[in-house]
Amino acid sequence: MPYLIAFLFLVTLSDAPQRVNVEVLSSTAGGKVYLAAYDSADGFKNEDFISNASSPVNPAAASTELALRLPGTGNYVIAAFQDLNGNGELDRNLLGVPTEPYGFSKLPPSKWRAPSFGEVATRLAGSDSLTIEVRHWRDY
Repeated sequence: MPYLIAFLFLVTLSDAPQRVNVEVLSSTAGGKVYLAAYDSADGFKNEDFISNASSPVNPAAASTELALRLPGTGNYVIAAFQDLNGNGELDRNLLGVPTEPYGFSKLPPSKWRAPSFGEVATRLAGSDSLTIEVRHWRDY
């Protein structure tokens, strides 16, 4: 019986909500940083995030710190963008190329197409922290 209770405790603990600290680095001053977390390929493709956060960019610092709440250990895509014009959206040109700095929890393999969930997903567990550098498309 004690083993059963210990097993149930560990199973419950492993799926406990977690807080992930994200440091967003940017060489561009101003605006606001937006974060979104995705837990599936469909959610990522449809921009159906499970958690999000935003914060004004501190003009005196090269980084902005944010925290996301995630449901538990798993593979997640953490996407970030820096909204420079204050419209709350990642602006794109006529070809669909982002015109504001953006980044992911993992560097995408190509700038010539949108990455898939598997290409930019990161395994997160416990109280992990990660750093995302947001860049303009031309800098990838």
